[in-house]
Amino acid sequence: MTPPRRPSTRVTAVIVNFNTCELTRRAALSLHRFYPGLPLLLIDNGSGRDDAEALGELRHRSEPPVTVIFNARNAHHGPAMDQAIRHLESPYALLLDSDCEVIKGGFIEAMAELLDRRQENYAAGHRIYMNRRGFDVLRSEGAFEYIRPYCMLIKRLLYLDLPPFRRHGAPCLDNMRSAVGRGHVLIDFPVDAYVHHTGRGTAGKFGYQLGFQGKINYLLNRAGL
Repeated sequence: MTPPRRPSTRVTAVIVNFNTCELTRRAALSLHRFYPGLPLLLIDNGSGRDDAEALGELRHRSEPPVTVIFNARNAHHGPAMDQAIRHLESPYALLLDSDCEVIKGGFIEAMAELLDRRQENYAAGHRIYMNRRGFDVLRSEGAFEYIRPYCMLIKRLLYLDLPPFRRHGAPCLDNMRSAVGRGHVLIDFPVDAYVHHTGRGTAGKFGYQLGFQGKINYLLNRAGL
């Protein structure tokens, strides 16, 4: 096992929870196994009483204590990540999905080192390409760079000057399209070598809850529009 790392005061980790406290707890404990003392902010998206009690227990038993913000309702993943970033004061935010488990240390400082190299470097993580509706495509003319936020490090001050993450199947798309348009850089980093991402941990139980607009977006994409 990789030895624990000294926590960086420049980085705060963020996990959003929605009725999956068992996954969130695993993600938080695995992170602190390799980065003991790393500041962690949990956003609970209006979960039930059982999740609230479990997260409260995690907050009090952690060293240092984990910060938990309890939303009265489900703000959805993108807006909750935005809420967390605006709450932080650290230069960097590490966004980690609740269905992730850290299996190896060293990735936070490696991503931070890449972002430190140039002022324009904005985010680091698993980079793919999407069309304008937020569906995966091959790299091609007209495709947009996108970093999946299941394990992503971003510069907080650059984020605050861009469109916010929003309720969408690809919640960072508008933000990253704008970032690249302004000359910021999205850096591909092999996060899967350090973090196991189950995928659809929350969505598998509750769906994406994108409503009518999400269905329209899906149909328009299928039609090639």
